Amino acid sequence: MGIETHLKELHRQVSTPALIIYQPQMETNLLHMQQLAETNRVRLRPHTKTHKSPFLAQRQIKLGAKGITVAKLSEAEVMLTHGLNDIFIANQITQPLKMKRLRALHDRCNLIIGIDDPRQIDLLKNEFETVHSPLQVRIEIDSGLHRCGVQINKALTDLAKKIADTFWLKLEGIFTHAGQVYAARSRSEVEAIGHAEGHIMEQAVNLLQSAGISVETVSVGSTPTVAYSAAHPVVNEIRPGNYIFYDAMQLALGSAQKEECSLFVLTTIVSQPAPDRIVIDTGSKALSTDGAFWLNGFGLPLDIPAVIERVSEEHGILKLNESFRVRPGEPLLIIPNHACVTANLFSQYHLFNPQKGIQAIPVLARGKSQ
Repeated sequence: MGIETHLKELHRQVSTPALIIYQPQMETNLLHMQQLAETNRVRLRPHTKTHKSPFLAQRQIKLGAKGITVAKLSEAEVMLTHGLNDIFIANQITQPLKMKRLRALHDRCNLIIGIDDPRQIDLLKNEFETVHSPLQVRIEIDSGLHRCGVQINKALTDLAKKIADTFWLKLEGIFTHAGQVYAARSRSEVEAIGHAEGHIMEQAVNLLQSAGISVETVSVGSTPTVAYSAAHPVVNEIRPGNYIFYDAMQLALGSAQKEECSLFVLTTIVSQPAPDRIVIDTGSKALSTDGAFWLNGFGLPLDIPAVIERVSEEHGILKLNESFRVRPGEPLLIIPNHACVTANLFSQYHLFNPQKGIQAIPVLARGKSQ
């Protein structure tokens, strides 16, 4: 991998543990997804909960993305503050305390939010019944994750009709997230889930049309499934997020190769207290614990035959699979299990370009979970 040849250079300049973006590969990932969107004639609205960075979101827009997706109201506020003004909150906002902030956001940008229950309309009413332009909403469809979302039956048409009868709302589209793909155990299973995602959205569109209701946007999202769901004729927007970096989970699903990963945790070896054990200065405060048992470890160390079998807060413990000697103070790169969660553990990225050096990029939406 290209970044590995620069490991010692990075280690001389950056205190560990540190979050490193290898810019050449990141740019390649961004371009490939933009090309996939254009080939399938769909809009790309990337999910920025992966990187939580207005700087990186602006780069996605510059390359052709038509807007951004966020998970939370507080993320949207950060993005708007830095000039990103076409925002889909792919979530339901139901806490009454948040309604004034949501209204303020609506008044300042092109905002869309998710909805899946007619009672959510009642929670929005006090703040939005006086708007000059209707609040845009998308109905979430349950495509198999069984989290939020309506089934494709009378519940969908009833909700759509109630939105249509509410003058201060506009039904802009429908959306789904086939997140159950992260439990897939083969590439063929990933492909099947991706195709099913598109077919389910077609069923939803057909049911709405039979009730005399049309929608502008049919939106799907998931880095593993997007190559399949984007090809479905009814889909016209995709919302992948992880593709900017990829990670060990994507490698396990077959969604990427190791050479496509652009996000790394740079760590320093602290000790080799036993022939088969190495300790690093990076623990659970810098490495996501997502998928640790499924992926056989807490991240994928590069160029060393070991598994990160345990983490405490400030230490990672690697078990060597074969005889391998290291020295305290040596650097090591790790591909995180889950890039999205790992990014939220750091206050800044170190964006590395071999021609331009290192640039610090703040993770401005870090901790914005409200």
